[in-house]
Amino acid sequence: MINAKIALEADVDQRRCEARAGLSAEVALRQLGRNAVEGRLINISSRGFMAETEALIEPGSRVWLTLPGAGRINGLVLWMKNGRVGGELAEPVDPLAVIQAAGKPSL
Repeated sequence: MINAKIALEADVDQRRCEARAGLSAEVALRQLGRNAVEGRLINISSRGFMAETEALIEPGSRVWLTLPGAGRINGLVLWMKNGRVGGELAEPVDPLAVIQAAGKPSL
């Protein structure tokens, strides 16, 4: 016997369907309860980010990111692989404001 649920299109999680804006900007990442580490923001959307860091941050961890033009934002790490970390932001940000504050054009 197979138990399966077929999701209607309206039931599909749409949070990661937003396009990401590419950029290269230095950021600080701080896992809750730990010291801040250096990172490089690779892309951002209003609700998500991807960054590079040498630190090992486990998926499911809460982090603070210090973003240009947006200040300190809380996020949830969803994945980490090969020095890259991706996550969901707790509050939406304006990606254009981050890019402009970083002084970097979109890639």
